[in-house]
Amino acid sequence: MTSGYHVRLLHTDDALHAYSLIQVAAPCFSADDWAQVVASADRWTLVSLKDPAGYVRGLAAYRIGTHPIAGRLLDVPIFVAASVIDDVAIADVLFTSLRRRSVGCDFMRLWGRFPSSFAEMENEDRFHRWDHGLMVRVDHKPSPALL
Repeated sequence: MTSGYHVRLLHTDDALHAYSLIQVAAPCFSADDWAQVVASADRWTLVSLKDPAGYVRGLAAYRIGTHPIAGRLLDVPIFVAASVIDDVAIADVLFTSLRRRSVGCDFMRLWGRFPSSFAEMENEDRFHRWDHGLMVRVDHKPSPALL
């Protein structure tokens, strides 16, 4: 059911709808924390996935920085896919979109647990750690089978 899904930068009009997804995934993440994330577009990029009817079904927040071990890192503390019938496809489309956005990076990290606050997302010590989340090596070279 992937046809019709669109991943785009989160429009401010959709910020409240996106927060409703966060409340399902992490009820401890406050509305004030979410407002800080939305207001920090200079440091965080927010993308949403909409279904053909225009409903927000997926959300991710990421930033790109230099990690002391990983090199260029696309860091994804917020990744939410929500659908009763198609959550796997939504997660796949959203993840694929993030991989495309990781051009120039060495790794992409999806946090293992949702951040408890905006302050945790912004914490540079947390960013520099290697031991949390799923680290995915980003390889943008074409497969030899495709040459």
